[in-house]
Amino acid sequence: MPHHPSNSPGPGSGLHQRRVRRMLLVSSAITLLVSMGWALFFGWRGDWLIVASDLFLFLLAIHGGRLAQQGQLRRAALTLLLGLLLVVLGHTIYLDLPTAAAPRTTHLYLLPMAIFSIVVFRHDDPRLRQGLPLLFLMLFVLLSATQFGIPSSHAMSDSLRVPGSWITSITAIGTLLILLHLLQSDLAETSTQEVELREGLARAQFELFYQPQHDVKGRLVGAEALVRWRHPERGWVTPDEFIPLAERTGLILPLGQSVLEQACRQLAQWSRQPGRQGWSLAVNVSALQMQQASFVAMVLGLVEYHAVVPGRLKLELTEGVLLQEFDQVKAKMHELRAAGIAFAIDDFGTGYSSLQYLRHLPLEQLKIDKSFVADLGHQDRDSAIVGTVLMLGRGLGLQVIAEGVENVEQWQLLSELGCRLFQGHWFSAPLELVDFEAYAMAGCLPSDWAQPVAGGSALEEPAFAQANAG
Repeated sequence: MPHHPSNSPGPGSGLHQRRVRRMLLVSSAITLLVSMGWALFFGWRGDWLIVASDLFLFLLAIHGGRLAQQGQLRRAALTLLLGLLLVVLGHTIYLDLPTAAAPRTTHLYLLPMAIFSIVVFRHDDPRLRQGLPLLFLMLFVLLSATQFGIPSSHAMSDSLRVPGSWITSITAIGTLLILLHLLQSDLAETSTQEVELREGLARAQFELFYQPQHDVKGRLVGAEALVRWRHPERGWVTPDEFIPLAERTGLILPLGQSVLEQACRQLAQWSRQPGRQGWSLAVNVSALQMQQASFVAMVLGLVEYHAVVPGRLKLELTEGVLLQEFDQVKAKMHELRAAGIAFAIDDFGTGYSSLQYLRHLPLEQLKIDKSFVADLGHQDRDSAIVGTVLMLGRGLGLQVIAEGVENVEQWQLLSELGCRLFQGHWFSAPLELVDFEAYAMAGCLPSDWAQPVAGGSALEEPAFAQANAG
């Protein structure tokens, strides 16, 4: 399975991020135009308090659009929504006071804001995903059903509010329709992608790439299997673009089974080739797979059918998987471990990192997340965290592998800290099978690779590394 998607506004798929970016840019553009128009009008009338609020919206829209173009979608969405909420409430309560001649209309902007927040934060923290839309809708109902307002000298006259109510209503409802159109278009695109995903599974278009894993002496000890979609029109599609959709639609189950089957088939082939019998293959497993009642039987059936040495298959779980139905996951892990299947915690340290995982689960390996590796030598805390994980692993007899090794400096620092297993682009990017085997035949290592000089017990190669060297 592939790397796990990130949590940004909408964490998830490239499709969702494109949807959020599009909505942000459209909303920023509408806010920009409306605020500029009203600022010019009220500036001509000399009402500088309203001009100031409109200029605030103008600057807010520019800032939000800039953040969206920079990819800071969550921050842009929060900035725009909270700024709009402040201005809309101010206008509604102090300026747009309802009368018999002209109803209040400024609160209508709360409806597109509610739709916007539902879409943008659909995969986010529940406080945002549910709280923001509920807040906007409750405020809309309150302001629609009551005459609440605070009279002030800046309250607009009926002669201004009557034509203004038409403009505000048209703008608010128009914005709502535009956002709904964007949402409907993306839902149609999602449906199309789901159909393509089903066809891709039926036509076996999903193939494994292999990212090499090396020990401290530079020996190739195995690989991580990463799925790619060989799309007939788009070429190779990365997992970030289809895994979130597969998880939402349940297609992750047949996709995961296909990945496990390909991995077992490949391990069986390596077991018949001299010098490769000891290679291990790591496969990521999703929460939905672990929740399958038939998961254990499926894995054991594949291992038996392909005559794979069970310990060569390594199932990688994220901490997010372990948080769901922990007792059930633990029972399945113990059953598979009893049959020889190895387990690793992926991205260790980025979630809740409860030590009960290490105490109660039959683990063989911890995988240091690349976010800690990236700043080694620059962030003392990251070095301390990596060192602590390595010490913890040694104390518990667990392998520890560092992923995301991008350069010789990271390799040297990790080696000095006592790390003995490595993975990352410094060695190689994920490779198609034919390229991976050519890489193995050539004995490829980075040009600036040099084996660390042993200098004490911290650099002694542990027994598990020797065993995995094959």
